[in-house]
Amino acid sequence: MLNEYQQVVAQHRHRIYSFAHYSLRAREDAEDVTQEVFIKLWQHWRKIDREKIGGWLMRVAHNAVIDKVRKARNGDAQTDAYAEVDEQGQFEDPGVELDKEAFNEALQNAIQELDEPFRSIVILRDIQGSSYADIEACLQMSESQVKVYLHRGRRKLRENTQLRTLFAAAQSRVSDSTEMTGNAASKTE
Repeated sequence: MLNEYQQVVAQHRHRIYSFAHYSLRAREDAEDVTQEVFIKLWQHWRKIDREKIGGWLMRVAHNAVIDKVRKARNGDAQTDAYAEVDEQGQFEDPGVELDKEAFNEALQNAIQELDEPFRSIVILRDIQGSSYADIEACLQMSESQVKVYLHRGRRKLRENTQLRTLFAAAQSRVSDSTEMTGNAASKTE
Protein backbone atom coordinates (compact mmCIF):
# COMPACT_ATOMS: atom_id res chain seq x y z
CA MET A 1 0.00 0.00 0.00
CA LEU A 2 2.80 2.42 0.90
CA ASN A 3 4.65 1.81 -2.38
CA GLU A 4 1.50 2.43 -4.41
CA TYR A 5 0.83 5.63 -2.47
CA GLN A 6 4.41 6.84 -3.04
CA GLN A 7 4.08 6.14 -6.76
CA VAL A 8 0.88 8.20 -6.94
CA VAL A 9 2.55 11.05 -5.04
CA ALA A 10 5.56 10.98 -7.37
CA GLN A 11 3.31 10.86 -10.43
CA HIS A 12 1.04 13.76 -9.44
CA ARG A 13 3.22 15.96 -7.17
CA HIS A 14 4.40 18.36 -9.88
CA ARG A 15 0.94 18.79 -11.35
CA ILE A 16 -0.65 19.59 -7.96
CA TYR A 17 2.16 21.98 -7.03
CA SER A 18 2.04 23.71 -10.41
CA PHE A 19 -1.71 24.26 -10.17
CA ALA A 20 -1.40 25.64 -6.63
CA HIS A 21 1.56 27.86 -7.55
CA TYR A 22 -0.23 29.41 -10.51
CA SER A 23 -3.34 29.95 -8.46
CA LEU A 24 -1.69 31.37 -5.35
CA ARG A 25 1.59 32.78 -6.74
CA ALA A 26 3.46 31.98 -3.56
CA ARG A 27 5.79 29.03 -3.34
CA GLU A 28 5.17 28.44 0.37
CA ASP A 29 1.38 28.46 -0.08
CA ALA A 30 1.66 26.11 -3.05
CA GLU A 31 3.81 23.74 -1.00
CA ASP A 32 1.26 23.87 1.84
CA VAL A 33 -1.59 23.06 -0.53
CA THR A 34 0.37 20.23 -2.13
CA GLN A 35 1.14 18.74 1.26
CA GLU A 36 -2.49 19.11 2.35
CA VAL A 37 -3.68 17.31 -0.79
CA PHE A 38 -1.39 14.34 -0.21
CA ILE A 39 -2.32 14.15 3.47
CA LYS A 40 -5.98 13.92 2.42
CA LEU A 41 -5.02 11.29 -0.12
CA TRP A 42 -3.44 9.21 2.64
CA GLN A 43 -6.47 9.70 4.89
CA HIS A 44 -8.90 8.60 2.16
CA TRP A 45 -6.62 6.08 0.40
CA ARG A 46 -8.87 3.06 0.84
CA LYS A 47 -12.01 4.87 -0.36
CA ILE A 48 -10.61 6.32 -3.60
CA ASP A 49 -11.15 4.66 -6.96
CA ARG A 50 -7.64 4.24 -8.42
CA GLU A 51 -8.99 4.82 -11.93
CA LYS A 52 -10.13 8.34 -10.99
CA ILE A 53 -7.32 9.33 -8.66
CA GLY A 54 -6.00 12.15 -10.89
CA GLY A 55 -9.37 13.90 -10.99
CA TRP A 56 -9.84 13.38 -7.26
CA LEU A 57 -6.44 14.93 -6.49
CA MET A 58 -7.10 17.95 -8.69
CA ARG A 59 -10.54 18.49 -7.12
CA VAL A 60 -8.99 18.40 -3.64
CA ALA A 61 -6.23 20.79 -4.82
CA HIS A 62 -8.81 23.14 -6.32
CA ASN A 63 -10.80 23.17 -3.08
CA ALA A 64 -7.64 23.69 -1.01
CA VAL A 65 -6.65 26.65 -3.18
CA ILE A 66 -10.10 28.20 -2.77
CA ASP A 67 -9.86 27.72 1.01
CA LYS A 68 -6.42 29.33 1.06
CA VAL A 69 -7.67 32.33 -0.92
CA ARG A 70 -10.66 32.74 1.41
CA LYS A 71 -8.38 32.69 4.43
CA ALA A 72 -6.13 35.27 2.81
CA ARG A 73 -9.08 37.54 2.13
CA ASN A 74 -10.14 37.24 5.75
CA GLY A 75 -6.67 38.26 6.90
CA ASP A 76 -5.80 34.84 8.36
CA ALA A 77 -3.03 34.29 5.82
CA GLN A 78 -1.20 36.33 3.24
CA THR A 79 -0.06 35.37 -0.21
CA ASP A 80 3.09 36.78 -1.72
CA ALA A 81 1.95 39.04 -4.55
CA TYR A 82 5.48 39.23 -5.89
CA ALA A 83 6.38 35.53 -5.91
CA GLU A 84 8.75 34.25 -8.54
CA VAL A 85 7.03 32.94 -11.64
CA ASP A 86 8.44 30.10 -13.71
CA GLU A 87 9.06 30.77 -17.38
CA GLN A 88 5.71 30.89 -19.16
CA GLY A 89 4.37 32.75 -22.13
CA GLN A 90 6.66 30.89 -24.50
CA PHE A 91 6.36 31.83 -28.16
CA GLU A 92 7.20 29.53 -31.03
CA ASP A 93 8.16 32.36 -33.38
CA PRO A 94 11.82 33.09 -32.59
CA GLY A 95 11.50 36.46 -34.35
CA VAL A 96 9.21 37.75 -31.64
CA GLU A 97 11.49 39.38 -29.15
CA LEU A 98 9.33 39.95 -26.15
CA ASP A 99 10.49 40.96 -22.74
CA LYS A 100 9.65 37.55 -21.30
CA GLU A 101 9.99 38.63 -17.70
CA ALA A 102 7.54 41.50 -18.14
CA PHE A 103 5.17 39.32 -20.13
CA ASN A 104 5.35 36.50 -17.56
CA GLU A 105 4.54 38.90 -14.78
CA ALA A 106 1.67 40.44 -16.74
CA LEU A 107 0.35 37.00 -17.68
CA GLN A 108 0.53 35.80 -14.09
CA ASN A 109 -1.29 38.92 -12.91
CA ALA A 110 -3.95 38.52 -15.60
CA ILE A 111 -4.50 34.87 -14.66
CA GLN A 112 -4.67 35.82 -10.98
CA GLU A 113 -7.33 38.43 -11.75
CA LEU A 114 -9.60 35.91 -13.46
CA ASP A 115 -12.58 34.84 -11.38
CA GLU A 116 -13.29 31.21 -10.61
CA PRO A 117 -13.81 28.89 -12.42
CA PHE A 118 -12.10 30.71 -15.33
CA ARG A 119 -8.74 30.81 -13.51
CA SER A 120 -8.72 27.13 -12.61
CA ILE A 121 -9.83 26.02 -16.05
CA VAL A 122 -7.23 28.14 -17.85
CA ILE A 123 -4.49 26.84 -15.55
CA LEU A 124 -5.60 23.24 -15.85
CA ARG A 125 -6.05 23.27 -19.64
CA ASP A 126 -3.56 25.79 -21.03
CA ILE A 127 -0.74 25.62 -18.52
CA GLN A 128 -0.93 22.04 -17.31
CA GLY A 129 -2.41 20.52 -20.46
CA SER A 130 -5.14 18.61 -18.63
CA SER A 131 -7.79 16.87 -20.71
CA TYR A 132 -11.38 18.02 -20.69
CA ALA A 133 -12.29 14.79 -18.89
CA ASP A 134 -9.78 15.54 -16.10
CA ILE A 135 -11.10 19.09 -15.74
CA GLU A 136 -14.68 17.80 -15.65
CA ALA A 137 -13.76 15.41 -12.84
CA CYS A 138 -11.78 18.03 -10.95
CA LEU A 139 -14.38 20.80 -11.09
CA GLN A 140 -17.46 18.59 -11.35
CA MET A 141 -18.74 20.28 -14.51
CA SER A 142 -19.94 19.02 -17.85
CA GLU A 143 -17.59 19.12 -20.83
CA SER A 144 -19.67 21.84 -22.46
CA GLN A 145 -19.43 24.00 -19.32
CA VAL A 146 -15.66 23.52 -19.23
CA LYS A 147 -15.35 24.54 -22.89
CA VAL A 148 -17.54 27.62 -22.43
CA TYR A 149 -15.62 28.77 -19.34
CA LEU A 150 -12.29 28.10 -21.06
CA HIS A 151 -13.36 30.17 -24.08
CA ARG A 152 -14.50 33.02 -21.84
CA GLY A 153 -11.34 32.86 -19.72
CA ARG A 154 -9.12 32.99 -22.80
CA ARG A 155 -11.14 35.88 -24.15
CA LYS A 156 -10.65 37.79 -20.88
CA LEU A 157 -6.90 37.21 -21.16
CA ARG A 158 -6.90 38.42 -24.79
CA GLU A 159 -8.78 41.55 -23.70
CA ASN A 160 -6.21 42.34 -21.00
CA THR A 161 -4.73 45.68 -22.03
CA GLN A 162 -1.32 45.12 -20.45
CA LEU A 163 -0.83 41.81 -22.26
CA ARG A 164 -2.00 43.34 -25.53
CA THR A 165 0.36 46.31 -25.14
CA LEU A 166 3.38 44.07 -24.46
CA PHE A 167 2.55 41.81 -27.39
CA ALA A 168 1.90 44.74 -29.76
CA ALA A 169 5.23 46.31 -28.78
CA ALA A 170 7.01 43.04 -29.54
CA GLN A 171 5.26 42.75 -32.90
CA SER A 172 6.25 46.33 -33.70
CA ARG A 173 9.92 45.61 -32.89
CA VAL A 174 9.83 42.53 -35.13
CA SER A 175 8.32 44.40 -38.07
CA ASP A 176 10.81 47.27 -37.59
CA SER A 177 13.76 44.87 -37.59
CA THR A 178 12.34 43.08 -40.65
CA GLU A 179 12.09 46.39 -42.51
CA MET A 180 15.67 47.31 -41.56
CA THR A 181 16.93 43.92 -42.73
CA GLY A 182 14.98 44.26 -45.98
CA ASN A 183 16.35 47.78 -46.60
CA ALA A 184 19.91 46.64 -45.87
CA ALA A 185 19.52 43.69 -48.23
CA SER A 186 18.19 45.88 -51.05
CA LYS A 187 21.15 48.32 -50.64
CA THR A 188 23.69 45.50 -50.98
CA GLU A 189 22.15 44.25 -54.22
